Amino acid sequence: MTIYGSLLPGAAGIARSASLAELLTDRARHKVKVYDWWRAHGKNASLTARHFGIGRMTLYRWLQRFSKQGITGFNERSRRPKNLRIPTTPWDVVKRTVELRQQYPAWSKHKLRALLRRENITVSVSTVGRVLKRKGLIDKKKSAKRRKAALRPKARFPRGLRITQAGDMVQLDTKYIMLPGGRKYYQFTAIDVLIKRRVLRVYPSQSSRNGALFLKECLASFPFKLRAVQTDNGAPFLKEFEKLCQELNLPHYFTYPRSPKENTYVEISHGADEREFYQQGNAWSLLPVMQRKIREWEHVWNTVRPHEALGQLTPEEYLAKLQMSVLPTRDVIILQT
Repeated sequence: MTIYGSLLPGAAGIARSASLAELLTDRARHKVKVYDWWRAHGKNASLTARHFGIGRMTLYRWLQRFSKQGITGFNERSRRPKNLRIPTTPWDVVKRTVELRQQYPAWSKHKLRALLRRENITVSVSTVGRVLKRKGLIDKKKSAKRRKAALRPKARFPRGLRITQAGDMVQLDTKYIMLPGGRKYYQFTAIDVLIKRRVLRVYPSQSSRNGALFLKECLASFPFKLRAVQTDNGAPFLKEFEKLCQELNLPHYFTYPRSPKENTYVEISHGADEREFYQQGNAWSLLPVMQRKIREWEHVWNTVRPHEALGQLTPEEYLAKLQMSVLPTRDVIILQT
């Protein structure tokens, strides 16, 4: 059986247009809509530009590409430079740099450059870094973290900072309270470096929101003005806590990473908490009970417990003594980084 048929006039053009339309990007399809609107409104460039919120020169550029390349001219063109920089580092230097990196994967570009200098290979630190980057030998996550730290450095208290009155420096930290069944609460602690007075609270999580709430508790509870606070780099003392410090114009100093000795006073007080409070059976599963007990312990610490560092006085007694006389020079605390 023979079947006769014929092609519709212009069918080839329609098929070609359909195949080209599949090659268009979403941005190019939007340009097609702009072009159709331009034709439907008397090819008025100013009106079309105002309607779509684009510049007239941009529209003229699209129309020019369409007249030269057809519908595919609406696709975005590559922005790659015509002339690319070609690395000029000698291959033997690249090879040796890669070998040293593989031998010492944790060493920085500065150390690798020093090793290359020992072998009479003179290159800059930046060149070593570029070689490592091109060869995929840099941990992107660590690199981004270091870059963020370099762009937004954290404040550290000045070396030799003198603490001469209550409130000059208050150290803050958190402590885990381990409960049966693997549950945890978090003790937030603030201690004045000079008079050892503390504020203690317990929260179910160590979020920055709880950190900000705790700072407000400190401002309301300490009987003196806070002039500076110091914390570690933990999550409770970032974001909302840092934002509140900025709003209060309260200097916020950070310790260096993995340097608990810089938060000595609050760390020592946590040791006393463990021996004198928690090991005496004062860990409670009910949050309201735990919060009440920690406030009772705060009262004992501030008004009952003698402190050897204060000449066997309580923080409350020592504060009263300071208010009646001038602090002796021997009792001035000088913080060292």
